[in-house]
Amino acid sequence: MRGKGLILLTGMMMATVSCGLEQIGIDGSGDDIWVRPGLFPVPGSGGGPETAQKTWYAVGVDYPDGYDWNSDVEVGNVRCSLVVFANGIPVMKVPVGDEYEVSADPDMYRMIGSSLYTDYSTGEETVIKRNGEQLFRYPGREMILDMVVKDDDVYTLGQDRGGNGFTYRKNGEILLSRESGHLFSGLQQCGEDFAFTFSEQFGADNASVERYYCYCAGDVSQIAVREDVRKVWDARMYNDRVCYIASLTGVSAPVLVEGPVMNVIDVPDAYRMISCRFAGGQTRPGVELILIKKGRLLYSTLWRSSDEKETFPEGYTIASICTGGDDFCCVLNPPESSGKGIIYRFGEKLEMPDGYVSMGGKSMAVMDGILYVGLTSKDGADAAVWVDGEIKPLRLSGFISHIYVN
Repeated sequence: MRGKGLILLTGMMMATVSCGLEQIGIDGSGDDIWVRPGLFPVPGSGGGPETAQKTWYAVGVDYPDGYDWNSDVEVGNVRCSLVVFANGIPVMKVPVGDEYEVSADPDMYRMIGSSLYTDYSTGEETVIKRNGEQLFRYPGREMILDMVVKDDDVYTLGQDRGGNGFTYRKNGEILLSRESGHLFSGLQQCGEDFAFTFSEQFGADNASVERYYCYCAGDVSQIAVREDVRKVWDARMYNDRVCYIASLTGVSAPVLVEGPVMNVIDVPDAYRMISCRFAGGQTRPGVELILIKKGRLLYSTLWRSSDEKETFPEGYTIASICTGGDDFCCVLNPPESSGKGIIYRFGEKLEMPDGYVSMGGKSMAVMDGILYVGLTSKDGADAAVWVDGEIKPLRLSGFISHIYVN
């Protein structure tokens, strides 16, 4: 599974807690979809639209009592469920398994609005469901890289599981397809439609040329890059124009190009960059870099300008990142299982609560200046959500992978 592989809790057994859902009278291993009666309005969110507060959702996987979900030796055979919590209260359970066409892989489910959307690949098809019920299916086995719902229409960016090309769809119908190519960005708003960026290679391997493109509202246009570009690391839309991060001939450090403006992303002399990508921001692009020192030591860095950058301690890797406006928030897991992670909130470094790690790439969110972080226990205690320093325990025997606020 792609998402769970983001962190391994080696040797940490999930063996001493009872199934969290069973503790509150819900059969977490059953075969039925369960939705809390009177789900809307969500408990704790206020009464109507005039008084409604923000609702935070946590999505995780709940396993039977005593099951070591980290080693997952019975993957595909153990009964488990996706569980949605709203303001800490369980509101939905969807069973996982081939027979339900629902996966426990964190990359194959997500909260959009107040609904849980899942994707699943059979031997020949891709299946899209909402709250456990099928919306549509189509031929081909796709890995869904991004999904947006607008006016009840579902837009997806999917990559062929064979590794060749990608397809942009609306309700399963093809809007754009490429037999080869690499996606840079997810779906971004472009007028009444969406935009995304991608690259394609042309020519033989020893003489191939890479070109870069932007899809926006039905039109595909080639991105005009500098003549001295050796490689584009990432590209996306900011302020209605395409920005990109590139390596240039004769320049050791990567550069950020925004229209006519180019800024060098300063990398210290003792370090070498091995990857970089855009890290969000509404109006000002931020960059996440992975640096290597002395050939083996990894460092994560957030960069916005020479005066706005943060390099984290050796070995700490960013598990999840989000932005509040143009400000960064992220959570980093420690290099050793016995260490404490870091919660980075708007320039402030905080210790992750003892005994927890972060799972998946979407385990945090920020809204109105409040940061929400999903916490998974190392030793079998209940999962929890960290809300601006306050720990909210969840009755869940498993891991939390998604946090969403609306």
